[in-house]
Amino acid sequence: MDIKEVKDLTHDMAEGMLTFGAHWHVPFTMNQLGRHGVEGRETRQVSFGTHTGTQVDAPLHFIKDGKSIEQVSPEVLLGKVSIFDFSHKKKGDHVSLSDLEALTLSERVVFFFNWAQYWPDKEFYEGYPYFTEEAAKCLVEQGVKLIGFDSPSPDDPKTKLAGDVLGTDTDSPVHKILLSRDVAIAEYLANLDQLKGDFEGWNIAAMPLRLKGADGSPARIFLFR
Repeated sequence: MDIKEVKDLTHDMAEGMLTFGAHWHVPFTMNQLGRHGVEGRETRQVSFGTHTGTQVDAPLHFIKDGKSIEQVSPEVLLGKVSIFDFSHKKKGDHVSLSDLEALTLSERVVFFFNWAQYWPDKEFYEGYPYFTEEAAKCLVEQGVKLIGFDSPSPDDPKTKLAGDVLGTDTDSPVHKILLSRDVAIAEYLANLDQLKGDFEGWNIAAMPLRLKGADGSPARIFLFR
């Protein structure tokens, strides 16, 4: 394949990087072990959660006995992608069924909200555009297998993920609609603004680590054509 252009959609992973503020997510750490001046080589110990930075969610993230990340087919994660400009969506807005009706959906879709402009500030988690449950069901019905976006979640950020909400039907319903139908979710995409509206003719490669039995993984995600 003659690849002429590549766009990296991946945020750097580094000490102090932004992570979701809950006890089921942990800070990223990286410590140097081997040193050129001592051991003659560099090595590092890295510690992170499965949903750190640019990432892919596997069904197991919300679906008991769902597929784990190494079971997500490479054919889902690699191939032609349709990219849609939803940067007109503002804080608190949502993607509705009517927003999708005029779109030609393919098996892999990416939504550009221009939300990465808020990374790495905590504002990234506040008021991002989300998908209604009806929109999520439409994506599934139209045969979408991979959905990506430059925000942290497809679910309504106004829902407080704490206390009695956790594990109920109101806890991340859009995640559950998508993942229950084996739709892989690529979150925290970066650099979509660098396309400058040139959204045609791209392929996507979303490459999570092959962590056996894991519910997701940080991923190197890029577009190419």
